[in-house]
Amino acid sequence: MTYIRSRLGPRDETLDRVLRDALIREGMPAIQVDDNGARMLQIITRMYRPRLVVEVGTLFGYSAIHIARGLPPEGRLITIESDVRAARMARRYLDEAGVGEKVEVVHDDASDYLATLPRESVDMIFIDADKKSYPQYLKACFPVLRSGGVLIADDVAPGGDFSGEATPGADPDREAAAIDAYVRAAGRSNRLFSAFIGTGHGLLVSFKDWGIRHDSPE
Repeated sequence: MTYIRSRLGPRDETLDRVLRDALIREGMPAIQVDDNGARMLQIITRMYRPRLVVEVGTLFGYSAIHIARGLPPEGRLITIESDVRAARMARRYLDEAGVGEKVEVVHDDASDYLATLPRESVDMIFIDADKKSYPQYLKACFPVLRSGGVLIADDVAPGGDFSGEATPGADPDREAAAIDAYVRAAGRSNRLFSAFIGTGHGLLVSFKDWGIRHDSPE
């Protein structure tokens, strides 16, 4: 990542200020998407031009800022966060970054909220939340993602360290097993065409209905 930063340049002043404030002043955990992954999200969003993006796991809004920056003029982002303090913080940072009008921050359980969305109503989904729930998120996201939509999951790098996101006393292998289950399910689905992007934490990008439509990934 040092090499990438040295060649592509540092993050801009707004992003740097948000990151320093969240991690140092507010004491938030440093589990946000890595800088290269965040840039990749912005590029995919800019290229794909989705009208509606749903993000599962806001934290303090670092990835949401990048996604919002890539949206077309008519595009909007709904980002879901279960922690009320993090949701409020994200709302403030999104406004400070000048993209607040494009983003709705929802304080709710992600699976519960996804169940309220119409089928095939979302163009792009980004998952970066509770790792042990990744298989559950896949099942919840699949019906609301439209045919031709893009599903992206962060932290899928083999052998990833999820200790910073695990609850105290949790089985350290549980998160890794859940991530593996997610990747396997996406890989064997005949309705998802997937590829791994080697960012710092690893992104799995899946395109829905690349080929023939058959069964869902369950």
